[in-house]
Amino acid sequence: MAPKDPRDVDLFRDAMAGVTPLKKGARPARPAAPAPRTERPAPSQESLPAPPAPASPIPSLGPAIVQPFDREVGRALSKGKRAPEASLDLHGMTLVAAEKAVSRFLAEASGQNLRLVLIVTGKGMRLEGGRMFGGRIRSEFPAWLERADNRAVVAGVRAAHPRHGGSGAFYVLLRRRSSASSRSLRATPQR
Repeated sequence: MAPKDPRDVDLFRDAMAGVTPLKKGARPARPAAPAPRTERPAPSQESLPAPPAPASPIPSLGPAIVQPFDREVGRALSKGKRAPEASLDLHGMTLVAAEKAVSRFLAEASGQNLRLVLIVTGKGMRLEGGRMFGGRIRSEFPAWLERADNRAVVAGVRAAHPRHGGSGAFYVLLRRRSSASSRSLRATPQR
């Protein structure tokens, strides 16, 4: 839930000043006419706090990762016909521990030949001193995917559906392992 703006709270209190609660089970015969509006002077720009920066659904990702998902995978995810094959939750981890966990998780998932995984970073939104701050793990996550060892296994990334964590989680599409890597070169006949 978003933090309440003090101006909204004041407006609500002013609007509800003369209202008395209904008795249990009682309903008004007809709706009351709205109270006449009084114009309040617009607050000066100096008294307004700076608006928080909008949270992007996916932090900026480099060109190597911004490959779109397969059309089939994207449709199946949006219709709920496909779910991530494995997931990793980074809540409560330090930056260093989370980075190591992501690298280890991606390597293991690729080794198991998984195609779609979910990584939960958390939204990390918090209000301090009237300013909105985003989560550190969430903001660092794209850079971790850009590391050479992770980039080799990641085919794409996108924000998760609300049922899987929404903007606080990411679907990571892993590259398919080539068939040559699963076969021994010695088994190939020589000419």
